[in-house]
Amino acid sequence: MVMPQERRAVPEPIYSCSMRDALQALLRQASDAKRSADFWRAAAAILSEWAGGARLAIRYQGINESGAVSAGTDDRSGKNLAAEWRDPDGRHVEANLAGAPPSLPESELEAAIEFASRLAVMVGRRAALERERQLGTFVVELARWLLAAPETQLLLRYTLQSLMELVEAQGAFVALKQPDGETLRLSPALGEAAPVEGLVMGLGSSATGRVVRTGEALITPDVRAEADASPIATKLAEGVRAALIAPLRTSQGTVGAVGLVRFQAAGASTPPPPFSLHDLHYVSAVAAHIAGGIELSEAVAATRAAADRARAMVDASPLPMALVDTAGTVRQVNDAALQVFGVKTTDAAVGRHLEKLGLSPSGLTVRLMLQGRQQGEPWHGRVLVTQEGGERRICDCTVTDLRGLGSQDLLVALYDRTDELRAQRELIAREKLATVGEIASGVAHEVNNPLAAIRMEAEMLGRSTQDSEASTAAATIVREVDRAARIVRSLLRLARRADITPVRIQLNELVRDVAEIRQRVLRADNIEVRTRMDQGAEAVLGLGQELQQVVINLVTNAEHAVRGRPHAVIELATEARQDWVRLTVEDSGPGVPPDVRSRIFDPFFTTKSPDEGSGLGLSICQRVVAEVGGRIWLEDSEALGGARFVVELPAAPIRGDAIG
Repeated sequence: MVMPQERRAVPEPIYSCSMRDALQALLRQASDAKRSADFWRAAAAILSEWAGGARLAIRYQGINESGAVSAGTDDRSGKNLAAEWRDPDGRHVEANLAGAPPSLPESELEAAIEFASRLAVMVGRRAALERERQLGTFVVELARWLLAAPETQLLLRYTLQSLMELVEAQGAFVALKQPDGETLRLSPALGEAAPVEGLVMGLGSSATGRVVRTGEALITPDVRAEADASPIATKLAEGVRAALIAPLRTSQGTVGAVGLVRFQAAGASTPPPPFSLHDLHYVSAVAAHIAGGIELSEAVAATRAAADRARAMVDASPLPMALVDTAGTVRQVNDAALQVFGVKTTDAAVGRHLEKLGLSPSGLTVRLMLQGRQQGEPWHGRVLVTQEGGERRICDCTVTDLRGLGSQDLLVALYDRTDELRAQRELIAREKLATVGEIASGVAHEVNNPLAAIRMEAEMLGRSTQDSEASTAAATIVREVDRAARIVRSLLRLARRADITPVRIQLNELVRDVAEIRQRVLRADNIEVRTRMDQGAEAVLGLGQELQQVVINLVTNAEHAVRGRPHAVIELATEARQDWVRLTVEDSGPGVPPDVRSRIFDPFFTTKSPDEGSGLGLSICQRVVAEVGGRIWLEDSEALGGARFVVELPAAPIRGDAIG
């Protein structure tokens, strides 16, 4: 019986792990890897272990990445295997295995390399997608920053920090063209490029300058090898290697460049990978936003500088000025304008409309006033400013468009003419009074001679006649002539009170003269004029014509109040008080309404018609009284029921050299 021949067992390949385990390990690494280079390092170790620790060297050339990795040892016997993989897009991988087990077929190595290569492509695509996502997120954030119009250096530092993380660079800088047009200044510089902060280099003697001159980006694996890279290479001598420099283009041309550098770590045997075309794509996209941000920041800075110049011009001006927007809302106001508007603080004016601050143009609205600028021409006109307390200021106004200075605001300049107009009207009133005085003086002299003749004839008639009726008539003529003479003397005294230096004035005489002149005229209007004189009242020191005008203005106001009313009475009184002399003028009129009492001393305020008064009478009284150290106020008249104006003047000092 023939026994069947026993089959000899074939030894299994001696692998550290199975092909299945190796492929699963490659899948896990592909899931975790962030970049193709990280995956290839792990893949080399996995496949070397799969081949029993044989030395595996892999060279890979991808779309955006290339490099070489190795793992294992070659100090062992075995066969050498080689494998290669390509794809239609130009990717290429070469693998050499030294000291492989004799039983390892080359086809398995080829299959493993193809599997690893396709996983590397997947890792690269996923990394590219992640970087695109990061770039998109960064661009969105950068756009938000640009809308906030930050300061240029802050914008650049934020952008460079994010860009370094995006392309895995260890240093970054921005070089901006200087005003001389021949040099670049590096600022800011971050990371390991920080030593070049503030470095100034020529446009014609640096690689960065070449990028700015030509407008073409530069990618170099070793910036030290660039012939014109000496400024940065010298400053960053230790470890500087790969560089990517992209131009910054604005509407005005290339204004600078952004640079990113990679460094070789101390003790590392291989240099860092060079920047790829994808890196250039990312950096160029961000550079466009950086250039736009620089341009926007410069525009904002120019606008702010123009606004600062306008604010400085407004603040420094002695004229009342306000910056307003086109709607008339106040954005800035100087101290002089605060006084005109009658507000105490800037915060009380800023944000309010001109109309709310009491400004009203003559004959039109504020809106039409602001729109009154034709083809850039300023608007000129007169405005009235009514303060919250009721005081009114008359101002000349000019509205100027500031667009020529880079600002959209309008400059409202005011020239307060209230005091000037008041002085003019006071001068006119005084000139009129002086003219009336001159006429009265002439009339008095002309009247005195006929009056003297009439009196003499009347006295002679009274002494020579025996007729009682004729004698009585002659006495009446003498009495009325004397009365006329007193009026003439009062006119002469009033006409002569044109003092230019303060003199001692008897207030009783002044009041008596005014009453003497006015009472006959007012008697015809059924207005009774009363006087109460304190003979103990001392003299006061002042200008006779001005104090006389105070009395006349107060009497005139009283006449206006009582005219046409039954039982009309005006009473003038003097009273001696300790170191003071008081004058009161009261009437039986309706009195002063409470809502206008706070305004009666304001210039140009009047309740009369334009033909009856200018609104300066009481304002003049207040000024004259204040100038001699006195005071004036309004009360209700308890005796007559109308208004009672009280004037208190300091008594004149008794001195041996006093005038008058």
